[in-house]
Order: sequence, then structure tokens, then C-alpha cells
Amino acid sequence: MKTNNFLLGALLCTFVVGFTACNGNNPENTDNTGGTDSGITADSVSNHAFQVSSSGKKVYFSKGNLQYQASTDTWRFAENQYEYIGGENANISSSYSGWIDLFGWGTGNNPTLASKDNEDYATFTDWGVNAISNGGNKANQWRTLTSSEWEYVFTNSLHIPATVCGVAGILLFPADWECPDGLTYATGSFYETNVYMLKQWEQLQRSGAVFFPASGERYGTVVSDVGNGGYYWSATPYGENYACYLGLRSDVAYVINGYRSDGQAVRLVQDVK
Repeated sequence: MKTNNFLLGALLCTFVVGFTACNGNNPENTDNTGGTDSGITADSVSNHAFQVSSSGKKVYFSKGNLQYQASTDTWRFAENQYEYIGGENANISSSYSGWIDLFGWGTGNNPTLASKDNEDYATFTDWGVNAISNGGNKANQWRTLTSSEWEYVFTNSLHIPATVCGVAGILLFPADWECPDGLTYATGSFYETNVYMLKQWEQLQRSGAVFFPASGERYGTVVSDVGNGGYYWSATPYGENYACYLGLRSDVAYVINGYRSDGQAVRLVQDVK
């Protein structure tokens, strides 16, 4: 249940309609090794790095939101960036055999916690401490961005509302991005402004684009706002009952806080070595 009581900073972006034709070629993929020395394959990470601080720190985003299956105690990344679980998150429990992808804050050690009591989320355990089956399958290879890192990357990177393979969300582009030949984009204010089918999305993904689906939220066992809003946890607490998150809607991106008991998406990153 979103409260949005304390705005942490100015709105990061308000989109203004304006179409841009793209005539550039795909950039050379110079940042695509993605931690090969740590066992994480190129298929696990975005193929371009994103700067997340003024000091120059860069990260790779995982190629999909984090998912968990309680019956097998298995973590994985969604196979495609535009995939999310949606309403099935209402089945969250320690014995559920399906997958979930909306988690209470800091529940890397207790992913099926669905309590509405914020005191049950007093400590933060990063989801990246777990072995992620299609993300290297070793512990401590991934992490969650802080609120300042989320704010930095969305303030300093081009991002647009889009519908990818029928899924609403926000596209984020690396600093050296060039739009692939034959595609266009608009910095408009609606998901329907930029519509890309599978082949077009594959071009965008090769060019370094990262997609954050509007996967909704969960409060207890009630799932809402699917297809309208995307809410992505940070590792940053705020007071005793709140934590900071990245909020994405068709017309705005912002960093704010909400109750720790809210079930939100998790998009992990790997630091560039």
C-alpha cells in the first residue's frame, strides 16, 4: 500500500512529447563481459554498463526481475526483461510451487514474508546474497542499488515510457546509446507512445537498452497496479518503518519511500570490476 509520505528529492524526469528518428548504427559492445571472471555469463547481464554515481561507479543490470520459487527454494532472473508474475504473487507462501517476484523490503533471507507489520522488516538482507540459478549460481554475486544510485542513473540517463512485447514499462538507455537503424522513439508521456514488438525489442536490447516492466505491487496477499506502475526496491532504509524505492509510471520516474511491508520488484546489479 503506497503512502509516499516523504519525498526524497525532486522528480527525476517528466517526459515531454517529441519524436526522434534514429539513423545511427548499433554501438560497439565494449562493455559486455559482465564479470566473466566471477562465473556470471553475458546472458545474465545487460550488455552495456550504467554509471550510478558521480565518482564513476558503473554496474550491469540483470537481464530480468528477480523471481523465487518456495517449493524448491530456487532463485532466478526472469528469462526476458519484459516478463513479470503479476496477480499470481497473491499466492505467496512458504509452500507455494509457483514463482513470485514482489518482495517485502530486505527479504533476501525470507522471501515469502507477507506480513503487513513493518516491524517484521526491521533488518535488510540483500537478495543478492543468494545463489541465483541463471545468474552465476553462486552466493554474493549481485546486489541491490541504493536510493542515491537509482536517482543518479535515472537523472543522468535517457529513459522513455514504452510497451515492449505487449508489456508496459520504462526503457533506460546507456550513455553511449545509439538508436538502431529503422527504429524511432519519443520522449512522450504514455506507455503507448513507444510500442515495440519482439524483433524491435531484440534490436533495442542488443543496443544496450534495459526494460523495467510495470509489474505492480503487493500488500499482504493483494496485488494491484499491475501494468500501470513499476516499483523497485533500493537497499536504503528511511526511518523505522519505511524504505526507499524507485517508482516508475508512464509520465514520471521518482525516488521516494514506502512501507517496508509493501511487496515490490527487485532488479539486481553487478558492479563493474
